[in-house]
Amino acid sequence: MKINVYGLIYMAQAFAPVLKANGGGVFVQINSVASLKGFPDSATYCASKAAAYSITQALRELLSKQDTLVLSVHPGPIATDMGDAAGMNEVAQPPALVADGIIKALKAGDFHVFPDSIAKQMGDAYKSFAQNVVEVSSS
Repeated sequence: MKINVYGLIYMAQAFAPVLKANGGGVFVQINSVASLKGFPDSATYCASKAAAYSITQALRELLSKQDTLVLSVHPGPIATDMGDAAGMNEVAQPPALVADGIIKALKAGDFHVFPDSIAKQMGDAYKSFAQNVVEVSSS
C-alpha cells in the first residue's frame, strides 16, 4: 500500500501542479491486471493495485479539469526482474509492448491500456463494465 497507493497519491500531488502550470499533460499509472482480479498467491499485491486503480479513476476526472490526460495501464506478465521473481518468465512478454500500448492510447485518447496478450484478454472481458461504469463522465 505504501508504494502502490500512497506512492501514487504523492506522485499526483507533486506533479499535478506542474502539469497544470504547463497547460496540462499526461499522467501514466501502471496498474496491472492484478488491479482487476485477485490472485491467491498475491492477494495483498492485488489489493494494493485495485486501490491504486480506484485512485487512478478519480485522478482521471480531477486532472481532466486541467487538461491532463490520465492513462491506466494494466499489463499482464512482462519480462522484467519483477516478472522473473514472480516466476512468470515463461509467459512474460516484452516490455516494449507496454511502451507501444501507452503511445497508442495517447494517440487515441484512451484511458485504459491493455498492452499484452493476457492483458488484452482481461481487457476484452472488462470492456463492457469499463465503458458503462468507469469511463462514464460525471461532468
